[in-house]
Amino acid sequence: MKLLLSDLNLMIKPRVTSLVLVTAIPGLYLGAATSPDFLLVFFTLLGTFLMSSASFVFNQVIEKDRDAKMKRTANRPIPTGRISTASALTAGFFMTGAAFGILWYFANLLAALCAFIALIAYVFLYTILLKPRTTQNIVIGGVAGCVGPLIGYAAVSNSLPIQAWILFLMIFLWTPAHFWALAIFLKEDYNDANFPMLPVVKGVKETGRSIFLYTILYVASCIAFYWYEPSMGMIYIISASLLGFAMLYLSYRLLIHPEPKFARGFFFFSILHLFLVNIMILVDHAIS
Repeated sequence: MKLLLSDLNLMIKPRVTSLVLVTAIPGLYLGAATSPDFLLVFFTLLGTFLMSSASFVFNQVIEKDRDAKMKRTANRPIPTGRISTASALTAGFFMTGAAFGILWYFANLLAALCAFIALIAYVFLYTILLKPRTTQNIVIGGVAGCVGPLIGYAAVSNSLPIQAWILFLMIFLWTPAHFWALAIFLKEDYNDANFPMLPVVKGVKETGRSIFLYTILYVASCIAFYWYEPSMGMIYIISASLLGFAMLYLSYRLLIHPEPKFARGFFFFSILHLFLVNIMILVDHAIS
């Protein structure tokens, strides 16, 4: 049982999915005229979790041969043979169907379609089409990880207002900087697997410049949300500004010193930054 749970954890990546859930929650509360029903929130997050998990399973089925060549992924259950490809695909299709059904039944068709389109984008656009072919894979393919706010807004309002798209844009701009920092300190792994990640093809220095540029755009989008969401007040704008300054500093340090240790620091802070920004949105909305 312990081994089974460990393999399941490696396949569905719950820590990564938790960030998708965190970005869906503000939409659930900002998009509702009143506080949303608990069951709607619960099942929206459950459906989102299952759809995100399914996308990671399909990703690992497709990349099982490349995963076997990378130290970070060589022990995953599919390349090691602990879980068969057929079993993984069965689980992936089951989770996809369950997620779509849950979101459609407890929320609405728009929320279900947003989640399903994200899965299609991650599996086909990112994993199959872009990741093995271009250094810009995460820029374009990263749209799959941005749909949390769209699912949240759609679930409670059956619409996708401008605020939902600004939150979408925030995550879209956050993703390349976050992922390229990871690619810097895992450069050799990606090189071994023949993935054309930006640090592998363009070098670490050029990657540092790109991270700095996207960080500027990301922080600007966080500030812009204050002007488009009426319920945002001083708590959000002050928090977003201070957190943004810290992220800009870390990206500038990486620009000046493009080294794995600084990339690692930026990578982990970027996760914390996205988490805290979304928490501050909820806090400010709750007291406004």
